[in-house]
Amino acid sequence: MAKPSTDSHHKNPSNDDANTPDHGECLKILSLVLDEEATDEEREYFKKHVENCMPYYEIYNVDLKIKELIKKNCAHKEVPQDLVDSIREKIFHKAE
Repeated sequence: MAKPSTDSHHKNPSNDDANTPDHGECLKILSLVLDEEATDEEREYFKKHVENCMPYYEIYNVDLKIKELIKKNCAHKEVPQDLVDSIREKIFHKAE
């Protein structure tokens, strides 16, 4: 699961112009939204971005389907913590 702590907690997304959300910030929030760990403010910020950005709409839907498949096929299987940490680090590094 993603850590619920990202730069998005230090920034106030609602202060940004609603019509031009930051792509990097949305990418960070994406994993929180998919893991149901985003705050109401982060979900609203991401929702506004997805409504106006077809690439992020597609990314969200593809990632959601992948997550559902993984959950369905890999539930109850142990994942080494170092693998989880490595994947998380790569995701957040790409988002910067």
